[in-house]
Amino acid sequence: MEKTFKTIDEQIELLQSRNLHIENKETVKEILLNNNYYYLINGYKDLFLNKNSKTEMFRNETTLEEIYSLYEFDRKIRIIFLEYILLIERKIDTYIAYEFSKNYGHKNYLIPENFNVSNKNKKLIHKFINDINLEISHQYKNANKMIMHYLDTYKYIPLWVLIRILSFGKVSKFYSFMKQKEQNNISRKFNIQSETLKVYLINLGNVRNICAHDEKLYDIRLKNRINITDFHRMLELTRKNNKTTYATRDLFSVIIILKILLEKDVFNEFYNSIIKTIKILDNQLSTIKIDKILYKMGFPKNYKELLKL
Repeated sequence: MEKTFKTIDEQIELLQSRNLHIENKETVKEILLNNNYYYLINGYKDLFLNKNSKTEMFRNETTLEEIYSLYEFDRKIRIIFLEYILLIERKIDTYIAYEFSKNYGHKNYLIPENFNVSNKNKKLIHKFINDINLEISHQYKNANKMIMHYLDTYKYIPLWVLIRILSFGKVSKFYSFMKQKEQNNISRKFNIQSETLKVYLINLGNVRNICAHDEKLYDIRLKNRINITDFHRMLELTRKNNKTTYATRDLFSVIIILKILLEKDVFNEFYNSIIKTIKILDNQLSTIKIDKILYKMGFPKNYKELLKL
């Protein structure tokens, strides 16, 4: 069925027909006027729906303000996550530029032999180098002053300059294509294996993109599952045979990644901000409990204990 345009009043009528309780029509109008209906309602309605209804109906007494509180919560945690992921990105950029330049010089990142050119990686590395060239060309054409200065003056871009214009996804690829010894030197700074760091960087890159593009975050399901860590065990998230269905692909798994990659005081600052934001949302909910949202996020009941570990 073709979707047709609906006025704000028609949107309100539709919501009322689905059992949404309208307490203050003017407030509801203001929310709908300032926020995309599709993104707000379709993105955040699920936990507020009556699961026993054959048609899409909201739980009794559900208000738009309550749905909007979850929407706002998600927006706030996106801002928090992005801020601290950028700290890790900056650190990874620095480690990669230093480790690679130390071994091959600061302008030899376009030479395939300076990477792990196995039969499996060969084509991927050549494509990656081509992508780097295209990115440099794109930045030059778009008058990036830093890129223009180095190309015009020195005819090359130092790696420590280049690394700052690459996306987190490309930086992750750069790390994955580095020779094993260099990967190990970087991953040891976080006391983890290189393969583990690869997965962490991919996941953080995905979350960074979600945050930067203002997409829904709280109930994320990542493609790359993280391995069980000591923090899973200490929070008793593991089951028989050391398996778990929690905190491996959800938002709490990202928090565990941040716990491992950030300094303890920086992580505590981040996590206290998240806990504070959860508390604000809890005070705004009436028809559902905060536990439902925490479950979607992969949070265990003892999630605050992570600050003590």
